[in-house]
Parts: sequence; C-alpha cells; structure tokens
Amino acid sequence: MMDRDERRSLLDSFLTLSKEDPGRRLFTYVDDRGRDTETLTAGTLAAAAAGVAQAIHSWGLGPGERVLLLHPPGPDFVKALVGSLMAGVIPVPVCPPNPSKLHHDITSLCAIAQDCVASAILTTTAYARAAAAGRAKEALFRHPVRWPDLPTHRTDGLPSRPPQTVRTDSGAPALLQYTSGSTGTPKGVMITHANLWHEVISNARDLGLGPETVGAFWLPQYHDFGLISVILSTLAGNGHSYLMSPLTFLGRPSVWFDVLSRTRATHTAAPNFAFELAVRRTTAEQRSRWDLSALRAVMSAAEPIRPTTVDRFFQAFEPSGLRPEAFYPAYGLAEHTVSVTMGGRGRLQLDRDALSAGHAVPLDGGTTGVPAVVQISCGRVTKEAARVRIVDPVTRRPCAPGEAGEIWVDSPTKAAGYWGRPEETALTFRATVEEDGDSTEYLRTGDLGFFHEDELYVTGRYKDVVIIGGHNIYPQDIEESVRTCHHLVRLGGVAAFGVPDPAAAHAGERLVLFVETSTPKLSPADLQDMVSAVRRQVYENHGLGCDIVVGTPGLVRKTTSGKVRRAACREAYTDEVFTQAPTTLGVYPLRSAAAGSGRSGPQPIATGR
Repeated sequence: MMDRDERRSLLDSFLTLSKEDPGRRLFTYVDDRGRDTETLTAGTLAAAAAGVAQAIHSWGLGPGERVLLLHPPGPDFVKALVGSLMAGVIPVPVCPPNPSKLHHDITSLCAIAQDCVASAILTTTAYARAAAAGRAKEALFRHPVRWPDLPTHRTDGLPSRPPQTVRTDSGAPALLQYTSGSTGTPKGVMITHANLWHEVISNARDLGLGPETVGAFWLPQYHDFGLISVILSTLAGNGHSYLMSPLTFLGRPSVWFDVLSRTRATHTAAPNFAFELAVRRTTAEQRSRWDLSALRAVMSAAEPIRPTTVDRFFQAFEPSGLRPEAFYPAYGLAEHTVSVTMGGRGRLQLDRDALSAGHAVPLDGGTTGVPAVVQISCGRVTKEAARVRIVDPVTRRPCAPGEAGEIWVDSPTKAAGYWGRPEETALTFRATVEEDGDSTEYLRTGDLGFFHEDELYVTGRYKDVVIIGGHNIYPQDIEESVRTCHHLVRLGGVAAFGVPDPAAAHAGERLVLFVETSTPKLSPADLQDMVSAVRRQVYENHGLGCDIVVGTPGLVRKTTSGKVRRAACREAYTDEVFTQAPTTLGVYPLRSAAAGSGRSGPQPIATGR
C-alpha cells in the first residue's frame, strides 16, 4: 500500500519509486490486435521524462506556463506529462483533433489554447506532420478557425536524462483538466499537487491497489477518468496498467477482453455505453473463451449507470467467470479530482412520480400499478475529511432525508477552481448552505441525487431537468425507455431535452427528442413506423407528448468522452441548425397546441418534412 505521508506529492512518490525500484513495470501499451508493443518501467519513464523536462527549459518555457499536450494515445503522452510536471510547467491534456478533419475538430482546441493562454504545444513528430497536412486541407475548406498560433515542440525522440528531485508547492496547480462541456463551455479545472496526492491515496485504499494490481484500460488519456484514475494513479505505484487506444476498443471491443483475460487483470473501468457495446459486439463463443475470474473491480462511472445495461452485461459474460460482485459503480467529476463516492452495492425501485416531485420513495416488491424507475447506487463517501450534502439548488437549504437535491461536496481533493474565471470559481467552489453553524465552502457539482442507507444515488444533471406541468422530468429516463422501443433506434443515439413552450403555464417546457437511426437509409414507411414507436413509448411510459427529430449518427451532440450534450442539442433545435444538417432525416413535431402540458392525452403523429 502507498506511503500516506501528506507532505509528499505524486511526483515525489514517482521519483522515489524510480530510484528504489527502477525495474517496476508501470505501463504496457497494446496495439489494435491486443499485442504488447512497449513497456515503460519506473526507471525508463523517469529518464525519458527528465529528457523532456530539460528540453522544455531549453525551449524557454518557465514554471507555471501552460503547455498543451497534443499526443495520440501512447507512451509519448505519459513521457510528456511527467516531463512537464518535472519542469514545473502546467500540462493541459487535450483531445488531439483528427488531422484529416481539422476543419471540423479544431474549434475546441483553439478555445482551450486561448482560455488558458497556452505558451506552446507539445506533440510528436508524426502527429505534427499529419497536422501540417491537415492545415493544407483546412485552407482548402476555407474554415475560419486557424490552427493555434503557438510554438510546436516535439517531445518524442529526445535523449534520456538522469531524473532529479523536483520541489513543488502542494497548493500550486499541477495540471489543468478541461471539463467535457456536457452542459456548457469547457472550463479548465485547476487541480493542485495536493489534490492529486490525496486522490491517488484514496484510490489505493478504496480499490485495494498495490504493486500486484494489474489493470487493463482504454479510457481516453486526456479525460479525468483515464488521466487521473488510471495514468496518474499508476505513476504513484498503484499497479501495472495495460493501455490501449479508445479507437481500438470502439473498433474491436473484443480486444479489451482479450487483454483482460490474457493478463489476468484485477481491475478495469469504463462508462456505461462500453458495457452495452461489449454485449452487442462480442459473441457467445468469444465470451466462453475468456477467463475474467481474476477481476476484482469493474468500475462504472463518467455517465449514468443503466440497470438494464448492467444486467445484460453480467448475464452475457457469465460464461467468462465474471462475478457480479466485481461491479463497482462510482461517482465523481473533474472539479473534485474525480472520485466522490465509490463501490455502490444498492439498487432501488422508486416511485417515478414522487421522484419527479423531488422525493425518493422506495417501492417494495409487492407494489403494483405505480410507475417506477430503478436507480443504482454510486457508493459511499470514502475519503477522509470529506463532507457531502444534498442541497436545494434554488433555496440553498439542506434537503430533508429522502429528498433529492443538488450534490454538494468538500474534501482535500476539491480542486482550486476554474482557470481565469474568478466569478465562476466563487459560485461553483465556494458555495455555502443556508444553515447556521455550517461555514464549509462546498463544490456545487450540478448533479442531483439523494442518500439512502449512506449510499449516494445520482438522478441526473440539474441543468438537464425538463419541467413539464410542474413536474421534473429526468431526460435519461426518457432516453432509457426509448432506446429499445424499435429495432431502428440506435442504442447510443437518443437525447431528450426541454425547450421553452409559450403555451405552457408557469413558463414550462415541451419535450424534444433527437433520435439516431441504426442505418443511414430508411424508407418513409420505416421512418414513420419508428417515430410512431418512439412517440407511443414516451406516452405510455411517461404520459408525455414530444417533438421528434430523426437523423443518422452525429445528430446527437456529444462530448469527446461520449456524454450527451443536451444543452448543445437544445441550442441546435432552437436555432434550427439541424434542419440543414446532412445527418437529419426528418422532423416530426406535434400538431396539437395542447401538447404544451404534455399530459393531455395521446397526441396525433405528424409527418416529417
């Protein structure tokens, strides 16, 4: 188990490890066919990172300057990350745009570079060359967004150097983690050295990590789940991690399980969608050949956990020896250096209408005739000195037991705030409850939930809740009911959101669904049949009418980590951007003015335009 000396930092821990046990294997990279390609030991990584650190100084970059890490998945990213920490600059890991599609993908990169006032881009020679070719293509398309006008330095192929001890201020930013932007503009979260140290200590304790731990992961290296929970935790000595590209998993999910089985992995992690994809894209014959009995923790986090997904996954993978008790739901966010709760074991069936009114009312097994929704627990608060409260997001008063509200949290891993945004930092990271005697400054997570028997249940995003007829409608519940209602609905391609409805009382909303099809070509009859099935399901399950937009993959806006960006979908619908998009196949609005309430009875099905 890790040394828990609070005076240390993750970088100190790694450098000590590299001196005392230089041969310790930390990372092994796997190719698209599941074969090992390169292994980084603590000693080789420290020497390579020291070479990067010296180069950073030679390029004239000083402590505290921000540098974008623009690396494809692979060992060069980890070398550049550690080298940046050793040099004292602040690394900003970002999603590398596809060089062949820079005219589409470069906007976010430019926004991040401008927001953090970056001094340079660190990348690899191969990617820099590909990006140069992409810039030529970008000019051909006359796209108004330019490649960031920053010095670009190659971090691969540098000579190794003897690592040196680096002194760091525990309260200084170690890195900037840009949020996914699922509900707004991405913001740079300032994660300090102290935050990281407390997080990796907590991870080691909660997950039982140590030198004998073996993990296999494909999570994006620039996203907090993969960056902190996997890469930085491994740097601290929390096991040996086999890493593959997310594109490898998306193209061939079986590679993930090939590696898990071959390495006798004890730990892995993924968002909910991955477990669905695993069932759809692997065969019963493959699953019977894999041996996953060594897995002790299969973590699920980063997006809502669907009970139906969990049940299908463990039923399908039972022949592989995967034990249901290995399932390890968790909840976290970048603003809290990831984890808030860990190890969910509970599952509740709740009165759906009561939950819409803000009350978590469990139903017993004999209850019939009551609309129900099933929630999976995200676990208990495990961090020492952590405090989590459920608060009314409007009145800022603590919610009573059994009431759902916004999740507020404070602990040593609460980040320092948003880079260059003092007002937003004060609002989000320094919130106080309207209660005598509690002067704690909390992080407002923006997520809604409740506690039951000391376990946290997350019900949705505050900004995503749709208010219809005075009821709170959780969009993920709508999406869950629609996903399997028709064979042409693409499982990962449904977004539900609300838009202002002038006809509704009390400034209410009406429900809109973006629905992607599983095939790009559909006959008018097939389209109409699918829309009818979707509308029927929404009314029968939720008593609601809705507008429906049907399209091919790409219609539903998502973050780089795969989360549905409902706010972006809402903006596209309100501005009618989707009407000119090649992804749009049809628009099916409700004709009845009574649809504003959403609870006036079945609505006629309109034709597409």
